[in-house]
Amino acid sequence: MSPNPHQLAEFRERVFHHIAIETEALQPLLDVVSFKHYSRKMFLLQAGQRWDKLFYIHRGLIRLFYTDLEGRESNKAFFWEGHCIWPVAPHDRDEDSLFSVAAVEDATILTCPFQTLYDVLHQHNQWEKFALPFAETLVEQKFLREHDFLLLSAAERFKKFSRAYPQIVARLPDYHLATYLGITNVSLSRIRRSENV
Repeated sequence: MSPNPHQLAEFRERVFHHIAIETEALQPLLDVVSFKHYSRKMFLLQAGQRWDKLFYIHRGLIRLFYTDLEGRESNKAFFWEGHCIWPVAPHDRDEDSLFSVAAVEDATILTCPFQTLYDVLHQHNQWEKFALPFAETLVEQKFLREHDFLLLSAAERFKKFSRAYPQIVARLPDYHLATYLGITNVSLSRIRRSENV
């Protein structure tokens, strides 16, 4: 489905706000943007598939997660309205995905092909300016998450996440939040009781 003009304008403003590129230059990309509704638990991408799209979240909450051989899931990240995600690391573009992306709640997502995104921005010498902030954010998040897992207790990790993203904690089922924090549902319930949350 094609997005309406308002959705397309939002996509352009939110995804490309940090680079200097005219709408006319982006037009070949904007022409191939599509719009789709995802019901809760629907996959945007499954492990083993090639990740070849940029996803922009117009509405909803999504998660990136790993699934082990026993079917247990571990959440690695959450994204919500106004965020866009795409295969930042070359491995994510060149190999089958090691993780899945799915809707936590009903979501409206705008997508565009990664190759078109790259080609258009590269043609206008904007690729590095576009990609670098995403890469820097990804590295920073990984370092902070590693720090938290190594140095903070589960209760401290919960408090830190709750302070940073109170509106997201309210939207997340406990089992999703627990796997993100690296604990069980029982442990999370105990922490919530002790914190009166």
